[in-house]
Amino acid sequence: MYLTYEEYLDMGGTLSESDFDFVAYEAESYIDWYTFNRLKKYTTIPQEVKDCEFHIIRLVQAKLNNMGMPTSNGDDSGDVFQTVMSQSNDGVSVSYNALSARDALQSLSREIEDTIKRSLSTTMNELGQKLLYRGLYPNE
Repeated sequence: MYLTYEEYLDMGGTLSESDFDFVAYEAESYIDWYTFNRLKKYTTIPQEVKDCEFHIIRLVQAKLNNMGMPTSNGDDSGDVFQTVMSQSNDGVSVSYNALSARDALQSLSREIEDTIKRSLSTTMNELGQKLLYRGLYPNE
């Protein structure tokens, strides 16, 4: 585990430990995929990786909090997640922005990818290897 629950709480995290475990596993899967598992065999995890994982957890948490309950959209094209797009008080008017589940997940994946690229673009492991280097280092 790159980020412990205690470190997560110290950084301002608010998830329960069981929710954290689930989301942290997903975040680490993304990080491992983009770094070709270059962190799995090392004992020292750079702070940038921990910060990146924290930001991915926050992205996932925010996305889940902003999504409404899945509802059928009536045309058999899958679930639709509705988020409040605008709201007025006096006339009691609410507008929704509807995203398909696929679009919502693709959007989240793009945000996670951007976060990883921004956070880890210059980060290196214990051997001085760039984590996001797309080639192979000797002995890999």
